[in-house]
Amino acid sequence: RFNIFGLPFWPQDFYLFVIVMIIGVVFISLFTVAFGRIFCGWICPQTIFMEMVFRRIEYWIDGDRGAQIKLDRQPWNAEKIKKRASKWAVFFIISFLIANVFLAYLIGSDRLIRYVTDGPLQHLSTMLSLLIFTAVFYFVFAWFREQVCIIACPYGRMQGVLLDNKSIIVAYDHKRGEAENGRKKWRKNEDRNELGFGDCIDCFQCVNVCPTGIDIRNGTQLECVNCTACIDECDTIMEKVNLPKGLIRYASEADIEKKEKFKFTSRLKGYTAVLTILTGIFIGMLFLRNDLEADILRLPGQLYEHKEGNIISNVYTYKLVNKTTEDVNGVHFELLSHKGIIKMVRKDDFKVPAQDLA
Repeated sequence: RFNIFGLPFWPQDFYLFVIVMIIGVVFISLFTVAFGRIFCGWICPQTIFMEMVFRRIEYWIDGDRGAQIKLDRQPWNAEKIKKRASKWAVFFIISFLIANVFLAYLIGSDRLIRYVTDGPLQHLSTMLSLLIFTAVFYFVFAWFREQVCIIACPYGRMQGVLLDNKSIIVAYDHKRGEAENGRKKWRKNEDRNELGFGDCIDCFQCVNVCPTGIDIRNGTQLECVNCTACIDECDTIMEKVNLPKGLIRYASEADIEKKEKFKFTSRLKGYTAVLTILTGIFIGMLFLRNDLEADILRLPGQLYEHKEGNIISNVYTYKLVNKTTEDVNGVHFELLSHKGIIKMVRKDDFKVPAQDLA
């Protein structure tokens, strides 16, 4: 059973999961065609946790990039041991909390709270699973990091198929940056336009801040996750040297080459239509989903029985699934289309507990 936004979903609802997965693929494809890997930079949990949580903690403990390089190179003294131990401890605690959140999606927050109050010894298997997921998250965020995007995630390889020259991506304006004679280091009071040099001063700051270590000036690459760190850093440098910002910006190849503005192409219209239809189907399925689902089957290996008075008796088993968060009371069976009598082994009226079976 999965608990998503407080609503329980059972294996009987697997068709909803399939529809959601298809919607997700179409949604990501649509936004990739339109805006490149914007999902990776701003929606993906890997990037959000890495950049907004773990990276900030790392900067807080170890310092900026220069301080971290210096710390890596220095011998293991008291300062390095203190910083490393502090960072790893905080990373482990946060990884443990993230694992708990994911566990709550699987078993529900109420059951998770009950497990916590009962103590780990009462639920050793759950605790073991929790520690395994904690170790995975810790490994990803403390060491593997951007390699997830480069090696493990297949989405980066999809962009080569989905992107075209009209897709808006994090792009380097090579026409402005290179001009006629290419890049050149910044020199004060030098007229770069007259000398034929572009606005790129070859400071390599865009490379230094890139989490995957690529040079965006070489064009769109598999490793680029559209985090826009290079845009922010380049704009900062441009301000310092009194040059216009936007040398690296969100732009399409057609915009840089031909100054063509973004258009809602027929390809985007097609993806949007499919996404709208699938979303409508999913919403309809949610409304048609039964709160209480019943499966009634003949008892395996049991045939009908002919009794006195020309009575035919059959034995059935039933399984009721309560898909709500409230108990369903007063449940009973009635014959609507045939004449007969129903005799229950248990009480005629019974209760189906919330998020449970009966």
